[in-house]
Amino acid sequence: MGERQLRRLFRQHLGAAPVSVAQTRRVLLAKQLIHETGLSMAEIALASGFGSVRRFNETFQGLYGRPPSALRRRRTGEAGGTIRLGLSYRAPYDWPAMLASLAARSAMPETVSGDAWTRMLAPQVDGARGRISVRPDAGASERLTAEVEIDALCALPGVLARTRRVLDLAADPVAIARDLSTDPVLAEAVAAHPGRRPPGEWSDAGDDPPSDRLTTDDPMLRARAERWRPWRAYGALYWTLAKETLNAQAA
Repeated sequence: MGERQLRRLFRQHLGAAPVSVAQTRRVLLAKQLIHETGLSMAEIALASGFGSVRRFNETFQGLYGRPPSALRRRRTGEAGGTIRLGLSYRAPYDWPAMLASLAARSAMPETVSGDAWTRMLAPQVDGARGRISVRPDAGASERLTAEVEIDALCALPGVLARTRRVLDLAADPVAIARDLSTDPVLAEAVAAHPGRRPPGEWSDAGDDPPSDRLTTDDPMLRARAERWRPWRAYGALYWTLAKETLNAQAA
């Protein structure tokens, strides 16, 4: 894909240039780190992807008319170097089902224990050593809590992005349920199992969007799945649930 085509797609779907979208993501992450962690401003500049503290300060001064330190409401200590951040999602989200799927695939170096999923970080993949653990936030709805231990703060944005992909936190479950329910085979499963999501891959180089990725070789299922676009991955998940229900009823 060429640079011009990439810019055109960003303008078409997001209404902004790629550089503007990237800057917005850096600023939003920096604001979250300011509000939710006790990291210093220099550490936050590094962890949110700014090239320098000077650029970090200039960006916030330009956007908010004050330095980033003025946005901090409170300072929270980070015990043992652990960074705690909230990860938002749109409800419903079947977290136990997601954990069961992650545990079943046994994708080392991932582990599931209790209500938490943990991934060990590796320099060759993540640019840092450490780990990230995610569990439900007991004090807030539509939010998970991530605990990150990382030896290179500049790698944090990538780790958070890969975590969101694995846990499918960007999904719109209301739109998915609405569209898939038009298939009579899926409608009952969608209603009975709200918020089901297929786990993503930590390293994803696929050409299709994960939400529309179909791994089956069954030609009949692939043909039927055309009506599920752009949610074929979710359609396949609910198709399996529907078939399991039918088999259980027939047994």
